[in-house]
Amino acid sequence: MRDRTLRTTHPLDPGERRRRWLCGLAVMTLTLGGGYMVAGQIEEEAAAAQLAAAEEAAEPEEGRSTLTMAEIMAQIEEVAARHRVPPRLVAAVIAVESEFNPRAVSPRGAQGLMQLMPATAAHLDVQDSFDPRENIEGGVRHLRVLMDRYRNDLPVVLAAYNAGDTAVLNYRGVPPYRETRRYVIRVLRRYDRKAARAAAIRIYGGRSRPPKPARPPARAPARPPLKTRLMSYTPAPPPAPAIVQRVAYPAASPAVPPPSSPLDRVPSEQDLVAADEPLRKPAPARPRVKESP
Repeated sequence: MRDRTLRTTHPLDPGERRRRWLCGLAVMTLTLGGGYMVAGQIEEEAAAAQLAAAEEAAEPEEGRSTLTMAEIMAQIEEVAARHRVPPRLVAAVIAVESEFNPRAVSPRGAQGLMQLMPATAAHLDVQDSFDPRENIEGGVRHLRVLMDRYRNDLPVVLAAYNAGDTAVLNYRGVPPYRETRRYVIRVLRRYDRKAARAAAIRIYGGRSRPPKPARPPARAPARPPLKTRLMSYTPAPPPAPAIVQRVAYPAASPAVPPPSSPLDRVPSEQDLVAADEPLRKPAPARPRVKESP
């Protein structure tokens, strides 16, 4: 037979086992520690970059002018007079668009005092939308173009300024957008109350305020589920009408007086004589004689 030799493993001594365990622990510590150190450095660099960006945004850039409220109003008067646009209308648009904040940015990307979109700013040759002078210059020129295009119809001009020329041309007037309609009314209220009232009647059909949405009908409270089991029963049939049968009885016979008993009548003399006579015994019966043949 072929001899089969089994491979045997010798157990490690306690010292060797301890040295291997310490070596594995050291390798794991170095690996995890290095990863944590790298992650910490990345987070510190990201925080530093964000802080630098915030400080840069907070501090005014070199060459960018910061105007006070009085200087902004003076710039509005100058630019509006040059382009033949009412200064009060320009101030109303700025108040509604950005609340006179030169650094305002809308969720859609509009920038500056008059909230110029990047494409509109590029079309108007505005290099820096956050510069109040350039922004007011571009916004007023844009208003002048819209007023010439729509023949000074202010509700339509403001609707085109807010929603764009495409929406106004598609709907042939103020588009039925809630945001645009409210924008038109808000700007006109700051510019002219009578014009705002006339625009509200024109937009909402005689109502100065937009109609409130109809409330959904109140739902009845849900009934709790029944704990008992409902069973259906077949209804009982209606009772049958009672049948009345008439039975013909014979005519009643005339009343016959009952026979009088002997005790009720008065005894006669014959009765008394018969009672006094002795009782007679009956005669004995004669025996029957058989006849011979």
